[in-house]
Amino acid sequence: MKKVLPQEILAYQSEGKDKFYDRQTTFRYMDGAAELYRSFAFKLLMVRRYLKANAPAIIVELFDMGLAEDAFGVFTFETGGEDAGIGQGSDYGGGLLRFWKGKFFLNVYAEQETPSTQQDVLEIARAIAGWLGPQGQKPKLIHHLPQEGLSERSIRYFHLHQSLNYHYFVSHENILRLGEKTNAVLASYFFPKIEEKTLFLLIQYPTKKLAEEALQSFVKAYIPEASPSKTMKTESGRWTAAQSHREYVMVVFDA
Repeated sequence: MKKVLPQEILAYQSEGKDKFYDRQTTFRYMDGAAELYRSFAFKLLMVRRYLKANAPAIIVELFDMGLAEDAFGVFTFETGGEDAGIGQGSDYGGGLLRFWKGKFFLNVYAEQETPSTQQDVLEIARAIAGWLGPQGQKPKLIHHLPQEGLSERSIRYFHLHQSLNYHYFVSHENILRLGEKTNAVLASYFFPKIEEKTLFLLIQYPTKKLAEEALQSFVKAYIPEASPSKTMKTESGRWTAAQSHREYVMVVFDA
């Protein structure tokens, strides 16, 4: 991991005291936030401080997510800032630059914001992106998303039902039977003459049988009075529909 990052970037020099945290010890560094990374195939976190005379330190948090797909997933967990054009996807807001490339996800920020730190953070992140090696593949699942009306920045990729509930609360119970061996993508859609967004959830299960069982579990718990086509108008006055196809389950919320 030490060799992944350069010792010197622009006028900044590595402090030389890198800190490392694995799946078991990462709570020491970020408390509850560690659950986000542990919900993916996260392996190791390295934290490095870069120093420059008369300037706040720049902190780089480098996460080895094990898989490029999971680096993408962590990045998409919360994209609300401005795309800075760094790595394979980036997000800048509130002094924090987040980006992913290959199997790595990174946070870059200054210990104290000054008029010059924003540009320094962006330039350091851009330089690091050039050091990280080849790009990684995005999850194949996202290529199955319908394109019409899709909001690209709304795409969320994850595995566990806790993550689904964070983005869109479905149930306290794991009625869709999500787990470490399931892949899921949630995305927002906007259509002409419809003010509210519609959400599309696509889940891939290890087998067709597991997908069918998950669909039955969802319908029974979430839309028990659904029509034979598994479509139902909910209390909000909008529609929910669910179907399975091979090893996939598809759910539309708020149509």
